[in-house]
Amino acid sequence: MTKKLSESSLLLTQEELQKHILGMTLFNDLLARAVLEDKEACEHILRILTGIKTLVIKKNKTQYVISKLSSHNIIMDVLAEDANNKLYEIEIQKADGGIAHEKRMLYYASTIINEYFFKGDQTYASVPELHIFYISQTDIWKLGKTCYPILKFLGDTTTPYNDGLHMCYINAEVNDSSDIAQLMQYFSTAAADDFSQGKLSQCINNLKTTKEGLTTMDNFSKQIYEAGINDGRAEGLAEGKAEGKAESIKNLMSTLNVSIDQAMDILKTPPEERQYFKDLLDKEL
Repeated sequence: MTKKLSESSLLLTQEELQKHILGMTLFNDLLARAVLEDKEACEHILRILTGIKTLVIKKNKTQYVISKLSSHNIIMDVLAEDANNKLYEIEIQKADGGIAHEKRMLYYASTIINEYFFKGDQTYASVPELHIFYISQTDIWKLGKTCYPILKFLGDTTTPYNDGLHMCYINAEVNDSSDIAQLMQYFSTAAADDFSQGKLSQCINNLKTTKEGLTTMDNFSKQIYEAGINDGRAEGLAEGKAEGKAESIKNLMSTLNVSIDQAMDILKTPPEERQYFKDLLDKEL
C-alpha cells in the first residue's frame, strides 16, 4: 500500500528544495542554465568578460546542441549573438576531470564555426567572429592568473594576427581584484543577498527567493530529467553509442546531484551494462 504524504511532509520537501537551491553556485549546471537563459543576466556576464559595457545580446540559447553524426556532439552552456552578429560561447567547467582543455576548446570552436559558416561562400567572408570563454573553478594552468586570453601574433611576435577566433580561460581560484575576478568570486557563491552584480544578482535573487523563481528552477530540473531519459533511450537504440550514454549519465549526476547508480536508474540502464559505465566513468570522474 502506498503511503500518502501528509501536508506537513510536503511543506518540508518544499523547504528542503529551497534550501538546496539557496546553496547552489553558478558552477551548478541547473542554476547556470536558468541564469544564462535570462538575456539581461547573460548580457551582464558577457559585458564583464569582454570589457564591452555597451554589448547588447540579440539572441541567446542555453544547452544548445550541435549534432555531429560522424564524431562527438557538443552541448554548449550558452551560445549568444550580439547586435553586430558576433558569437559568444560560455563553457563552465566544474572540475579538471583529466580533460585536454585546449583540445576541447579547439573542437568546440571548429564545430561552432562550421555550423554557422555559409557553405556556398567561396570567399570565407561569412566565417563568424567567435569569442569562447572557458570558465573553471580552479586555475587549470597553475600560473596564478584569473584570466588567460589566447594571444596571436605574426612571426615577429609584435604584429597582432586576427582570424576572428578569440579564446580565453578564466578561473575562480585566483582573485586579482579585477572586474572579471569579482565576477568569478560571485560565481563561486551566487548568494541571494549579494547584489553586487547588477542584473545577474537580480536574476539569482529571483530564482532563489521568489515563488516564480522556484517554479522556474523546478521546470528546468524536470526538463533535464526528461532529456536524460530520452537521450538514454535514444542512445540505447544504436550500437556504438556508449559515449553518448556516458555523457547522459554524467549530465544527470551533475545537474540533479545524484549518484552514478541513481543516474543509471533514471536512464533505465540494463543491469548487464552498468559495470561497463562505472568502469568507463571512473576514469573521468
